[in-house]
Amino acid sequence: MNSNDIELFSTTDFKAKDKVVSILVRHRVSYLERWEKVPLLKRREYGGAKELCVIYVNGNQYGKAKKILDEFNAAYADVKRAKRKRRRAQVDEGANGMNESPEYTEQDSSEQMPADYVPDDDIDDGIDDL
Repeated sequence: MNSNDIELFSTTDFKAKDKVVSILVRHRVSYLERWEKVPLLKRREYGGAKELCVIYVNGNQYGKAKKILDEFNAAYADVKRAKRKRRRAQVDEGANGMNESPEYTEQDSSEQMPADYVPDDDIDDGIDDL
């Protein structure tokens, strides 16, 4: 690490790190990736992660890299928001499907059960005997 390197990004999320690195490479921004161990007592702050990835860039390219990272963050937030909306819609559809029960009419119930059907009241007696 050089004294001219500036911290751009730190994360415990491997997917986010991979995406940022690929964007930096695509825009030809040189970077340094450094993994730091998270002390046991601070792991709660980092969601239980054991390691933290810190991305450094050269001070001369920091402005360009920061602009790229800000654009990425906006796009990444939009994607996450869209996924949350889709998930909520699926949950709502599932909940609506569970709440909707078929409506039976008198005619339907008479077709399913014989006319001389009498409910058995002795079921409770069997439970009490146990």
